[in-house]
Amino acid sequence: MKRAWMVAAAMAAMAAAAMACRGGQYRLTVVLNDNAGTLPRWVLRSAAEKVREALRTAGVETQWIFCPGCVLPPPGTYAVVTIVPERKAAAEGSEALGLAVECPAAQGCYTSWVFDRELRAFAETVAQPVDGVLGYVMAHEMGHLMGLGHRPSGVMKADLRRGDLVDAERCLRFRADDAKKIRATVEIWTADTAAAATPDGM
Repeated sequence: MKRAWMVAAAMAAMAAAAMACRGGQYRLTVVLNDNAGTLPRWVLRSAAEKVREALRTAGVETQWIFCPGCVLPPPGTYAVVTIVPERKAAAEGSEALGLAVECPAAQGCYTSWVFDRELRAFAETVAQPVDGVLGYVMAHEMGHLMGLGHRPSGVMKADLRRGDLVDAERCLRFRADDAKKIRATVEIWTADTAAAATPDGM
């Protein structure tokens, strides 16, 4: 009887934690701007859902808006991931697939890029689904936007390999200390702003 009570209590605590995560105070709008136009909408949505779950486990709830053909929220209130046709300069590791440029939060330039041609070629080389690779790269670059550096393993690993993608399919998440920094950054970004809504979001 005691064991059944302990199990029930543990399950209730887990449910409460899940509810707190989903309804927490940390919220962020993300605009996914597809300037390449080669990836089907389902791939974009699937990749966005993977990033959404990774950020959700970090304590941040996200709303995604898909462009072109979208209504943008007020400037400075959202992060941007832009898919461009290709990278213009040589790079190594994960930075060959995407890029994030940090700038003062007051400037509102929370922008990262994903390189379409390189991403699709890499997905084919490692025989992994494009939506999985795209989700991983977007999560990695958004981590950089939030001030995270490279780590020996996990989402923020610099040298992306097939095994990392296989592991990410089971569980794409940020480290606990990185999650804390993500929450602090989002709190700064979203101070005194309201989350925007759009019919095309998810």
